[in-house]
Amino acid sequence: MTTGLLDWLDAPSASAGLRFLGDDGAWETVPYPALAGLVRATARDLRERGLTTGQVVVILRRTGPGFAAAFFGTLAAGGTPAPLAPPAALGDARRWREHAAHVIAESGAALVLADRDLAGAAAAAGPACAVLAPATARDAPPGSWTPAETALLQFTSGSRGRVRGVRVSRGNLEANIAMIGRRWAGRAAGTGVPWLPLHHDLGLIFGLLTPVVRGEPVALMRPEQFVQQPLRWLREHHGRSGLVMLMPNFGLEYIVRRVRPERLGGLDLSGVEAVVTGAERVRLDAAAAFLDLLGPCGLRPSALRPAYGLAEATLGVTCAPLGRAARAVAVAPGPLRMGEPLPLLGSAELSPRAPSGPGTWHVGCGTPLDGLAVRIVDDAGRRLPDGTLGEITVTGPSVALGHTSEQEDRATRFEDGVLLTGDAGFMIDGELYVVGRIGDSLQVRGRNVYVEDLEAVLTEEGLLTRQRTAVLAGYLDDDPVVCVLTAAPSAEGVVACLAPLVGPDVTVRVVRVKAGAIELTSSGKPRRRAMWRKLLAGEIDGPLLASSEPAEARR
Repeated sequence: MTTGLLDWLDAPSASAGLRFLGDDGAWETVPYPALAGLVRATARDLRERGLTTGQVVVILRRTGPGFAAAFFGTLAAGGTPAPLAPPAALGDARRWREHAAHVIAESGAALVLADRDLAGAAAAAGPACAVLAPATARDAPPGSWTPAETALLQFTSGSRGRVRGVRVSRGNLEANIAMIGRRWAGRAAGTGVPWLPLHHDLGLIFGLLTPVVRGEPVALMRPEQFVQQPLRWLREHHGRSGLVMLMPNFGLEYIVRRVRPERLGGLDLSGVEAVVTGAERVRLDAAAAFLDLLGPCGLRPSALRPAYGLAEATLGVTCAPLGRAARAVAVAPGPLRMGEPLPLLGSAELSPRAPSGPGTWHVGCGTPLDGLAVRIVDDAGRRLPDGTLGEITVTGPSVALGHTSEQEDRATRFEDGVLLTGDAGFMIDGELYVVGRIGDSLQVRGRNVYVEDLEAVLTEEGLLTRQRTAVLAGYLDDDPVVCVLTAAPSAEGVVACLAPLVGPDVTVRVVRVKAGAIELTSSGKPRRRAMWRKLLAGEIDGPLLASSEPAEARR
């Protein structure tokens, strides 16, 4: 059964609600009846300020009651909410202003709902918009305004260029929330303590919208609170059964890096039902290290549930099935050819000990959520058999309406109700394995070299860390080149490690750069295309640490 996005407003559960961690370290509780009042007050305030049905409202608010009231209030008023990352999410003030100005212009927003201390930044980024502070009323009579066709304008991460808005309908959102609920029906007691930003689809839809629409209690931390207190985040799950954690791969790595085993004494995670790991490719070594650290606390290997999704499918597409540990498969090292069977070397279940041996390991992202069909196709759109590399496509009720605009890069696109994701992957026994972005690869002699694979190998071999490294690929003077940008002082062994993976026709170069030159999106993904353009323009410069070219060829 599908529940409407605003049905909960009619009879909000008095026994459940939202909790938010305050700056003073105390939890603030907002019961759902009180939240419903804030939503109605926000909706009426928006209408009185001139909002009409279908207009976009940009939401620039941190995780807290104000964000939830703004999002559902915009929906209740017949508007379309468009969450915007706060300035701290991008780090650099100039980059944030450019990003915010682009989002506001691209969305065609009439209004911005901002936290009081962010109102000035919002006004500077969108001078043509009216910037509204939170409504002062705590409740208002319900309205009956016509709902907008687009229930969410979700902006992409921008890892492949400028961000684009994805138009998500009310039906898309309701369908995906129902799919998430069915996958965990009867097995989970709620969504743990999400900390992912609410401008990101995983944090917004799985972390906030799903529990609110389903009337389930949920406690939320801000991203910076998780970063500052990862151990506290873990302890919020102590001794509680049936909870679902949300954790991207970099969160797994962060926990392992920052939490010492000796500080985990007495922590009981045996009741955690699942750790849903998405938003970026899951690394086998990161998963193993996370399980190794928290296994003594009772976290079961079968709890780790890698998932795949994207904004153009609303959120979730696949997730590892319950009842057994997720699997990974090893592919022989070297370039891969689209449309051809992969040279598989073996498989293993996720466990605290990463398997050894040759090959590049790919972690399975599970089976499609109910109602979605996932296929692997070749360049002509023909379905490919199991174990064959191709493009991932998705069909079903949560495939979004489309983008706000078209760009030169159309890797992710909609064609006759089919979402062509621009991601390369393969299926085995009904489970999806994601290899990488098709555009984030280098094609040489008909074979593809995926930069995400190269980054994974460098990390697994202990040569460089992902936090200080980005691998780019493209053509320089018509020659295929893989360029490793790193803030590390040394690159010993990097060229020798990558050379056999890319083949003799590709040059490998390692360039030392300042840490700030490695650009990331607001969700922590490398902005490879932007960095490659800067590299070509000479805007990224630094000493050459190593190269596969002979010394005389570099002169």
